[in-house]
Amino acid sequence: MKVVVCGAGAAGTAISKLLLCIDIEKNICTSFKDVIVCDSKGILYEGREDMNEYKKDLAKKTNRYNSRGSLENALDQADVFVGVSSGNVLNPEWIQKMNENPIIFALANPVPEIMPEKAIATGAAIVATGRGDYPNQVNNALAFPGIFRGALDTRAKRITNEMKIAASHALAEMIEKPTRDRILPHILEPEIAQNIAKAVKEKVVE
Repeated sequence: MKVVVCGAGAAGTAISKLLLCIDIEKNICTSFKDVIVCDSKGILYEGREDMNEYKKDLAKKTNRYNSRGSLENALDQADVFVGVSSGNVLNPEWIQKMNENPIIFALANPVPEIMPEKAIATGAAIVATGRGDYPNQVNNALAFPGIFRGALDTRAKRITNEMKIAASHALAEMIEKPTRDRILPHILEPEIAQNIAKAVKEKVVE
């Protein structure tokens, strides 16, 4: 799958590295085929001169085919869009350039990169936002209480990528039959933290 990450800050960098299994044991992580990262000026690629040291490092790890251009260019035949940038930067027409049944995670808050109804109207199969008034709210509060509970209970010295992957699996497994409007549990479901903590503790013990 080809994933386009819109936003090259701390969130975009961390997401991209997880998607590519960078510094993660290969037996627990399957890398996506291609991850392209865009900032406000377009695609990050090796040799682009207006990037800071963090973006230069990210460009070395992403963009497998050294694509260049704008966010619109990056979305050509992409399968997934992950937005951690700013509101209204995703033109609905660009979704039509993506592969069939694309997934749109427009996580900017309070105004997402594209409103869910617009994304669905232009062909998105699944849409998630950071907002609580739409289905599929993606918020770090889903993960960090359980991760820290598991780390504290085991007196772990640091949070590892393996612990993050375990947490993500525990979160996903809470939805036995995912639907278009329910790919994640609701943020206030009380079992979330204990399920993630259990998965994290098991990973630390390993």
